[in-house]
Amino acid sequence: MKILQCSQQASYGWIAGLVMGLAWSTAGLAAPPGPETAAEIERALSAPGNGQPGLRLRGSPSPGSPDVGKLRGPAGIVSDPTPSPIASDPTPSPTADTLERLDYSTLIRDRPKVAALIHFDPNSARIRSDAYKLLNEYLSALKSTALADAVLIIAGHTDTVGSDEHNLLLSQQRAQAVRDYLVEHGIAPNRLSARGYGEDYPVASNTTEAGRELNRRSEFIRVDTPTTKP
Repeated sequence: MKILQCSQQASYGWIAGLVMGLAWSTAGLAAPPGPETAAEIERALSAPGNGQPGLRLRGSPSPGSPDVGKLRGPAGIVSDPTPSPIASDPTPSPTADTLERLDYSTLIRDRPKVAALIHFDPNSARIRSDAYKLLNEYLSALKSTALADAVLIIAGHTDTVGSDEHNLLLSQQRAQAVRDYLVEHGIAPNRLSARGYGEDYPVASNTTEAGRELNRRSEFIRVDTPTTKP
């Protein structure tokens, strides 16, 4: 009987371990890690449509749906062989006032965008010391020739711990802290703006710590590149 009980306990332990491993893997697949080197960041933000692959809002339509905020731009422009008195030009980049009126899904549509897991002290906008290595990679990328004139919105996001109002304010403060660090280290202030979106746009489940960590992110959205008219 004791042998049977030990065997059953071992089986239960093996099954529990397998379930936990699968759950962890699933949480990890919710969103891929963002670029971590200056070269990777530069590539992701340089060309339209070269944003972070696979990063979608949780519950959003599948890639290719016409109404999803896709992280890609035009693959190319083909000239119309028929002469036309009015040329079909790309839509000019929106002004800062226009951007302020855009909802998040519209803002990210057809724009290069990457997410950075910049760590802050708990319930605070104080950047942790272990985050400076990643921030300095973004600093180097934004000083590169390819991104020397890039204009970006830094979007702050939180998990669902705390009230909606608190998380909205916290996300704004954290986005502002990232902007302040980059400006203090040489990036022109008119190239960066900060906006907080609170807990409204998760990319992973908030039921696990791994998922909540992915949702506590800072995004860099390039807004100086034009989008094309539908």
